[in-house]
Amino acid sequence: MADFTATEMAEILLMIRNRFMRLVAIIAVTWALTYMFIADTIISKIKTDLLPEGANLIYTAPLEGLILKLKISLYIGIIAGTPYLVYLIYKALKTRTELLENINLTKSSAIKYLIVAIMLFTLGIAYGYMIMLPIFMQFLYSSAASQGVLATYSLAEFINFIILMLAVFGLVFQMPLIMLFLVGNDLVEYRTITYYRKHFYVAFFIIGAAITPPDVFTQAMVAFPMILFFEISILFIRIVYRNSL
Repeated sequence: MADFTATEMAEILLMIRNRFMRLVAIIAVTWALTYMFIADTIISKIKTDLLPEGANLIYTAPLEGLILKLKISLYIGIIAGTPYLVYLIYKALKTRTELLENINLTKSSAIKYLIVAIMLFTLGIAYGYMIMLPIFMQFLYSSAASQGVLATYSLAEFINFIILMLAVFGLVFQMPLIMLFLVGNDLVEYRTITYYRKHFYVAFFIIGAAITPPDVFTQAMVAFPMILFFEISILFIRIVYRNSL
């Protein structure tokens, strides 16, 4: 594999810059449409579904609600522009360097990857929204109530926390697709993944402990889906690439 030089990096950045306005347009249009038609619905839905009974939301700044809508709209705009950004980076690396010389990503396969990625991301959000977060938020509320404290959350902090957690679950559920891609394109060896299986397990529980309260049950609800998808990924790799492993 050839060295990745500063000149190549400059050429890649130039290529991306020449098409950057298209990416900005995608993000800006999605941002504007989300702000006008969707952001209020998202905020209202999250408050209705995930705010524990007895807890209250407050504004801590006059512009908190407006800034929150702008942030949510921007997040969705960035998500909408991410596939095109990935395509730009891939094309730049493919044409300007030899880093991806073993990867041959056709238009049809790219569309398939995109569809599967969207499905997995949606599944991860659904798991977090319908199963994990209701239990998680109720645990936090109960913990505050047991200490005799009234649970009053800032609107922006509450919504941002929920969105962060949903994004984590959406990314976690991408694991099978990512691992299939890495092994299928000889970027990572299958034996390396299986050799470090126990290390991955430990890492998953560390992640679970980092983003959940100090409760084994809620930590397990984060770690177990990651372990499950890790094992599903290994199984898919064995099935899809059984002749080459």
